[in-house]
Amino acid sequence: MNLNIIDNFYSSNDFQYMMNAALLNSYKPFCQPNNKFFFKRTDAYACFETKEFTENDITNNIFQKTFREKTNLKIKRVLSLFRKINSKELTKVFKYGMPPHQDDKKWNIAGVVYYNTFGLDDGTGLFPGYDKDSFQIEPDIIIGAKPNRCVFYDSQIWHRPLQDKNTETRIVQPFFITLE
Repeated sequence: MNLNIIDNFYSSNDFQYMMNAALLNSYKPFCQPNNKFFFKRTDAYACFETKEFTENDITNNIFQKTFREKTNLKIKRVLSLFRKINSKELTKVFKYGMPPHQDDKKWNIAGVVYYNTFGLDDGTGLFPGYDKDSFQIEPDIIIGAKPNRCVFYDSQIWHRPLQDKNTETRIVQPFFITLE
């Protein structure tokens, strides 16, 4: 399993710029998974998302430059954006737990940069040996959230976001990468 954790991912100046961009961007209501129909957003993992970073967007340039410098990986394509999650909208997720999922196979890497929370309960749960028929509810590996921490892994590893009930709003930057 390829699991990578990079603390202090962005330089101090770049992290401040990205944090400001995350706070000042406009968000639209959304839910995950986005490939299923839900009558209400709150029946799923309700969130708010910005538009995807565009090729000439400074946030995209900062992310790609930093990712290349920190990993030495050659990027062919990136999809990234900012996401806010409000705990008060996740009552069903807290009650039943969000099921693990895999990301689209067109991406080699999936990951997240955490912005404003610090703790195991706001991180990411990984289920590397997950079997859909196993009734497994606890992750095998938990990566805690920490501001400016980047976590990335093979897009086909089963995973789920974690959310601390006591965190009012969680801000993250999910990303998906296809390598050259």
